[in-house]
Amino acid sequence: MTRRKTSLFILAGYLLGVAVTGIIRGKIVLLADWLDVTGLFVGGVLGWLLVNLDRLVYVYFSHAGTQMAQYARYQFDQKKWREGWRILEMRQDEMEELTFRSALFQAAWVVLALFALTSTASLFGKSLVMGVGLKILVDEWRDYLYARGTLKRWLFWQVKREITDTEVKVYLYVMTAAFLLLTLLLL
Repeated sequence: MTRRKTSLFILAGYLLGVAVTGIIRGKIVLLADWLDVTGLFVGGVLGWLLVNLDRLVYVYFSHAGTQMAQYARYQFDQKKWREGWRILEMRQDEMEELTFRSALFQAAWVVLALFALTSTASLFGKSLVMGVGLKILVDEWRDYLYARGTLKRWLFWQVKREITDTEVKVYLYVMTAAFLLLTLLLL
């Protein structure tokens, strides 16, 4: 199974699990509740995709002078969207210092998610925030298992010291626990 299919499978499983939990807990019963489930899925998918915006910031603003950024921009300027995204996906390990993919952003995300989950009734808004967190967490665990050096570079680029594997593991456990606790607030 390819990386993209695996990621989409995880997203679909998570959203389906949340919907089933809502049914079991009696939160999703009426037709209006089912419309909220649509918002849950749309918000989750948009949140999942929103994380990729930092790649566009990388290409157009923060590292616009790199060869990869210039080539991807050329593809986008030629309206070859698929080719441009393919380049960004193939060479994503070269993109360090991405805004959404940093430990500092994730700390801010936990606070934002807690606020969104406790202050809005909209499943769309809640799942949008949780989709962002899930995408980042899935990418982190994948890189932890298959490319630890890459993970350390893009996750801790703001930290000016060497991060050990143990520290990365503890960080991932803490973020996973935070994500799971926040999921309990989703419904």
